Amino acid sequence: MLYRSFIDDSADEKQEVVMVAGALMGTQKQCNELWRKWSACLRRHGIRYFKSSEYNRLDGQFERFHDAAKYPKPAGRDAARLIRDDLDAIVKQSSVLGIASVWPLPAYRTVVEEYRLAEKLNPDPFSAAMQSVMRECALVARDQLMRGKNEKANVVAFVCDDTDRAAQYAKAYAEFKAMNLLIQDALGGMVHLDDKKTPPLQAADMVASIGREMALEYFRTGNQAELRRLHGAFYKLVIWDEESIRSLACRQ
Repeated sequence: MLYRSFIDDSADEKQEVVMVAGALMGTQKQCNELWRKWSACLRRHGIRYFKSSEYNRLDGQFERFHDAAKYPKPAGRDAARLIRDDLDAIVKQSSVLGIASVWPLPAYRTVVEEYRLAEKLNPDPFSAAMQSVMRECALVARDQLMRGKNEKANVVAFVCDDTDRAAQYAKAYAEFKAMNLLIQDALGGMVHLDDKKTPPLQAADMVASIGREMALEYFRTGNQAELRRLHGAFYKLVIWDEESIRSLACRQ
């Protein structure tokens, strides 16, 4: 069976603490259902797309909620939250899976600099996080998800945002696929689409943002963070540490 995994990123404002790659994975039917319901929800609320950073700052598509005259505090934040909660519900109803991979940036940069592993460990933090969440998606598809009738293996095809770094991320995926022979059969193609026109990418941004919030809480308190959103849909959160990053680099 072919599964699709939509991937987006999230980081702290200065990109000093964490880089997160969030993935939303499902069948074509599940992704189409999410696409249709998400688009209808956006139209109903009068916004063109959802982006977690704009929601958090109340700018962009959420700019109108920043108007203190029309939305005295906390009315603007409450109105924006209602939209986000509607979108959360759509993710859960669609039976897709959220998976996030968290890379602590100080540890990551220490390993890259100390061992000069640019050729073994991708020096771009999102590329590295993207590769790791792709691995998680492939393992879940191969070992845990239902297969189609008469199909020997599940395959995951990936979709990322069409940014000015699309070629760089395509190269990172090709290198990842070549190095990971044990899961190669589960790795399909990769395309880039405009996140503002692709609801599952917007939902992946949501998964990445939740992963970032949980990771920041974990690094701040030392305690496992509680999942406050997407219960039943947020399937897995992987937080790397310096030892595991170093081990990964040495294996490649």
